[in-house]
Amino acid sequence: MEIARQDQLIAEAEQAAWQQAQFWMQHNLFTLPGAGAGHSTKYPLIWPLQQGSITLLFGPCTQAFEPPGFGYAHFHAGVDIAYSQGSPILAADDGVVVAASSSVVSGQLVGYGNYIIVAHRNNFFSLYGHLLGFQVKAGDSVHQGQLIGYEGSTGNSTGPHVHFEYRYGGQPTNPLPYLPPNGPNNFSQ
Repeated sequence: MEIARQDQLIAEAEQAAWQQAQFWMQHNLFTLPGAGAGHSTKYPLIWPLQQGSITLLFGPCTQAFEPPGFGYAHFHAGVDIAYSQGSPILAADDGVVVAASSSVVSGQLVGYGNYIIVAHRNNFFSLYGHLLGFQVKAGDSVHQGQLIGYEGSTGNSTGPHVHFEYRYGGQPTNPLPYLPPNGPNNFSQ
């Protein structure tokens, strides 16, 4: 498949994932949970993997399969964290699952692959992509640190990792300022 067509399919799949989340929110009544008893007191979010390595940061990149964004030919809208296939993925914050689905175009997993989107307070959303499997479904309330899925390599992926995306008002936002410093191996809250 030519690169331009592949980029278009990936962009369409990622857009469809966010449209699915918006549709679910518009057609379901739910209340976002407040901060639970085990919520981090120092940082708004926790790392979705308890250990691992950051393999790709938020921002402009050279990966041909990343769609354009913010005026760049290729823009990575999240942070990739790699560890072992099947590692537990945790909810970065309290919220409600608005999508637990797969990006399928023409019968193939593309883009995020298997993904979960969680709506949080104050119009924030988190997305966990390339998952091996789910522990939650749309409509489930989740608490920070709760198991929601398992690390995989589905969709457009270069190996086992979680693509962690954080959005405010629908716009991709660098998640690093909201997370504890020193990466996922410093899991202290």
